[in-house]
Amino acid sequence: MSNIMHKHTQQLSREQLTRILAILRKEQTASLKLTNLSILDLINGEINSGPIVIDEGYIVALGAEAEHLQAEHIVDCKGQIAVPGFIDGHMHVETSTMTPFEFERTTLPLGTTSIVCDPHELVNVVGKEGFEWFLRCSEMTHQNMFVQVSSCVPAVSGLDINGSDFTLDEMKAYLDHPHVLGLAEVMDYPSVLNGHPAMLDKLAAFSELNLDGHCPLLSGLELSGYVASGIQNCHETVSYREGKEKLTKGMAVIIREGSVAKNLDALAPLITEYSSPLCLLCTDDRNPHEIAKEGHLNYLVKRLIQHHKIKPHLAYRVASWSAAKHFGLRRLGLIAPGYKADLNLMTDLHQVDIQQVLIGGKFVDQLKLAASVSDKLAISAPPLQPSMRHKTVTADELKIDLKTGDYNVISIVKDELITDHLICRFDGCQFTETNINKLTIVERYGHQLPPAMGLVKGFELSQGAIASSVGHDSHNIVAIGVDEESMAQAINHLLAIGGGYCVVQNGKITADLMLPLGGIMSLESSEMIARQIEILKDAAKRIGITVAEPFVQMSFLALPVIPSLKMTVKGLFDVNQFKLIDLRLEPSITT
Repeated sequence: MSNIMHKHTQQLSREQLTRILAILRKEQTASLKLTNLSILDLINGEINSGPIVIDEGYIVALGAEAEHLQAEHIVDCKGQIAVPGFIDGHMHVETSTMTPFEFERTTLPLGTTSIVCDPHELVNVVGKEGFEWFLRCSEMTHQNMFVQVSSCVPAVSGLDINGSDFTLDEMKAYLDHPHVLGLAEVMDYPSVLNGHPAMLDKLAAFSELNLDGHCPLLSGLELSGYVASGIQNCHETVSYREGKEKLTKGMAVIIREGSVAKNLDALAPLITEYSSPLCLLCTDDRNPHEIAKEGHLNYLVKRLIQHHKIKPHLAYRVASWSAAKHFGLRRLGLIAPGYKADLNLMTDLHQVDIQQVLIGGKFVDQLKLAASVSDKLAISAPPLQPSMRHKTVTADELKIDLKTGDYNVISIVKDELITDHLICRFDGCQFTETNINKLTIVERYGHQLPPAMGLVKGFELSQGAIASSVGHDSHNIVAIGVDEESMAQAINHLLAIGGGYCVVQNGKITADLMLPLGGIMSLESSEMIARQIEILKDAAKRIGITVAEPFVQMSFLALPVIPSLKMTVKGLFDVNQFKLIDLRLEPSITT
């Protein structure tokens, strides 16, 4: 059994505890006292009067008993209400396209004081070096950044080509790191259910820690097997019925509202007084444009309260204490003695109008986060080596020899990562279904494989092409277009700029976003990224695209662990049958 004792789960140090006890005996003075405020009690659902006394980043006492305790600094909170800082139960910093330091600058003032992240996007590109960079970043952020050990690199062995392996021996080296809580999302559920030795070895190695899940649409005996393996949560739940079964079987449901996968409305009814300890919130994949327009976890809490009429103490509970309990973060998630002073102060619980945020007893607006981003990034030494190593692509390589017959077509589902599997007829001139575009996945790690070709419905391009080097989780190039020339131009542009997004119209690049860090992350500010995404979305609309988040939606067409039909560099993959299939169905032979 591991001897891990995380810095946020361990007991207070002897020195800290001695100070707190002396303050409670009124023999010493605390560092900070927040007065003239109310406190939301997440356990009893009550609103109590302050103050809150804090010393060296931890809460000493609160309420009437704290009135006569002394402090060096007293802050009048002018009638505001204090709630615990928010905890994102599952997310990938990389899919925000920001570095961890820029992510912190952007989301910490919105009340997200802790994140549980899986850096498997970058690990798929550069391997162990990417994971170690994230750990270095976690040691430099004010935001509590917990890094789960990426479990599936690539998502499913043998189905795709990525940039690097991440072996079990490499993974086990991080078991004792103070910012590691456990094993990240186990996406290869067939290997779990079939008892593959390599997968069982991973589960055994991390059995004393958290085991994060990923099992969209799994139910019945298969879900029972997945839960019996020790996996404790899932963020891929899409329906109330699916979520209810998972809760009944003891699995925590992490309710997601990302840029594309929007499951909060379907799953909000799961949250009750009984179930709330097993209901958490997460963003998974949320980009700066959505964060600027709507918010981060603060948006999810607000929607739960205003749209779904969830009682405020339950909405704030699933945004903080539920996650803290689930991940064993014994000093986070509540406003209580001995807990870390991560607080959100607001004037209206229903509006979630956060006015001030404290992290470790320090006001975030006094930390000067913006001034430290570039310095911290340089000191952290990010892996900036080139990762786009495919030769130039020609239009001829992207041609599909369409013959009369039936074809397997990926059809996107609005606000979901799951897709439908269509069988569409080509009559020799055109498809009987409308709005079908060409899709390609181009391996980018130097193997020089020919592009894999497919068909997709739902993007509705009428001209040109779009392309992205963000293609979950192996991150090969994904392109969708009307004609081969535009697709080749888009792909070659990404190869030239070192990765990113782009739009082609009338033979010209009309918009792009450079992602030089692994071809998936920008070094720019969140405001600049948000502006560039807005320009990209407008350019995409001009070529006919109707999808709200085309680049995020497109990136998940390459993830072969989410039903029903996806695509890798090896071709079309039927997730339900868990096998590669041909683009064109073989004609049936009649006798």
